[in-house]
Amino acid sequence: MYLIRTTISLLYTGNRLKRVTDTALAFNNGFEFTDGVHEAIEWEYDENGNLTKDLNKNITAIQYNCLNLPSRVMFANGNSISYLYDAAGRKLRTVHFLEGDSVTTDYCGNVVYENGVPQILLTEVGYVSLTDGKYHYYLKDHQGNNRVVLDEEGTVEEVNDYYAFGGLMSTSSRQSVQPYKYNGKELDRKGGLDWYDYGARHYDSVLGRWNGVDPSCEKHYSWSPYVYCKNNPVLRIDPDGKDDYVINYHGQLQLMRRTNRIVDVLYASGTSGTVSKINPEWKNIKVFDKSILPALETNLGNNTSGADYFAETSSAYDAANIATFGIENTRVEWKYTAGYRDGEKKYIIGNSSRDYSVSTLEGINNNPFEGFQPIVDIHSHPSTQGASEHDMLNAKGKNGVSFGVYFKDNKTLYEYNSVRSNLNSIKMNSMLDLMRYTFRKYNENDEEE
Repeated sequence: MYLIRTTISLLYTGNRLKRVTDTALAFNNGFEFTDGVHEAIEWEYDENGNLTKDLNKNITAIQYNCLNLPSRVMFANGNSISYLYDAAGRKLRTVHFLEGDSVTTDYCGNVVYENGVPQILLTEVGYVSLTDGKYHYYLKDHQGNNRVVLDEEGTVEEVNDYYAFGGLMSTSSRQSVQPYKYNGKELDRKGGLDWYDYGARHYDSVLGRWNGVDPSCEKHYSWSPYVYCKNNPVLRIDPDGKDDYVINYHGQLQLMRRTNRIVDVLYASGTSGTVSKINPEWKNIKVFDKSILPALETNLGNNTSGADYFAETSSAYDAANIATFGIENTRVEWKYTAGYRDGEKKYIIGNSSRDYSVSTLEGINNNPFEGFQPIVDIHSHPSTQGASEHDMLNAKGKNGVSFGVYFKDNKTLYEYNSVRSNLNSIKMNSMLDLMRYTFRKYNENDEEE
């Protein structure tokens, strides 16, 4: 039974929090506010509205970069947390210096490293622990909160129960096996920080407030730019701030909403044309490389060659995820190609908005992917198994490339060459199977060299 968790009084200067007092005792190790000091001013801000001091957490200074993202958090006891971002504001590294020990966490696409060692591979449904190769799965609630973590045998590893604003209840697992919790966001509890990382801002779920102002606050001027979900987290969730795209069944993308955050989302409308709004029930995927969907929205073709929507990326996860999502949710043929450019692993995906054919990379107008060296060349067939005569003709003279046709009705990849239309058949039930296949081909290519 839960009694009163906390009774707090908040004092403001304008919409900026100035001081908080708590008259309730801590209850059963819950995620409650800690009234650490009793000062006239306990929170301070810079001229851009960013929080620079939180004395109740012993935070004496917070430094920000030119994007208003925190670059360093400093505590009174000498601990610190530093952040590194790319030019687009994507977090690349976090360094925790706590009690004399330093831990460096690197974020490379959907792979997370700790002190230079790969730890986890994030997926749409959970993650893979790279130290032992085991799969772990999230059970989410209607708000996208990770409630339960299961291993590949179905054993419960972690349980999370949340208060309305995202704080963890004391009924949650005492031993946390992974940091992604409320709304699927990363929770950093080290050093007593207790912030969720939403990309453009960090969130303090104990008080239901952000560390900085809403980048779109001018659109909602009647609400404080610091409050979470207009102070109604039961009715609303805060969107990822991603750019939202919709793909129709012709394989054409439409940008619905542009933001300045770090993750895009691709929805499948199942319609033939453009749409006026997104149906939240549509199937969707997250895309980490923000360069892919804008590229896929752009037609590289011309009046003679027709439509061609293609993109190049270094993200194996995004390439496989978008390709399989497009194959399953459109009526057109898709191409997925893996290989090298300038010695680095690259992936090219796309479609030509045609039901029964897709352009070769060489056949795209002005040859935008010149210099790309493929080792895997796969395209989908919506109604036939194995390669066509035209497919085999295109494979002629291209040594060192594994060609394949994916037939979505039976989720099978049919390998072929310039002579035989069906060399081998390989089951591919998910994008992870496509990634495994690709990595195996990369390894075979490296061994041959």
